[in-house]
Amino acid sequence: MDLILDTCGLLSLSGLARKKLSKQTLSIIQNATTVYVSACSLFEISLKVKRERLNLFDFDSPESYWLACNERYQLKELPVDAKDFDQSVQLPDHHADPFDRIIIAQSVGLACPVVTYDSVFEQYGVQTLN
Repeated sequence: MDLILDTCGLLSLSGLARKKLSKQTLSIIQNATTVYVSACSLFEISLKVKRERLNLFDFDSPESYWLACNERYQLKELPVDAKDFDQSVQLPDHHADPFDRIIIAQSVGLACPVVTYDSVFEQYGVQTLN
């Protein structure tokens, strides 16, 4: 099974979010064939750090956090391409967050569940884990 992490899923997996992933979800992540993380999550994390809404503690920069997480959790970075942007705009307007819309579009394209706490994802027919 393949998975994609939403930004909150990545932050939770790495211990930087208040919410914790369930033991079942952690097990699914550990046993997944591929765990993707969208490049747009680095953009979102960088904005949160810049706006002082996220503290990365021991990391020098969002990029160093990103690289460390990709290595530690064996994540596969999923680039954002023109098709992802187009598909995210074509989605119904249940969600206003452009980062989440991109991840939803990528999830639909990959036909894989998303690790997220955002219940709006389910309105798009996307399976979620948390």
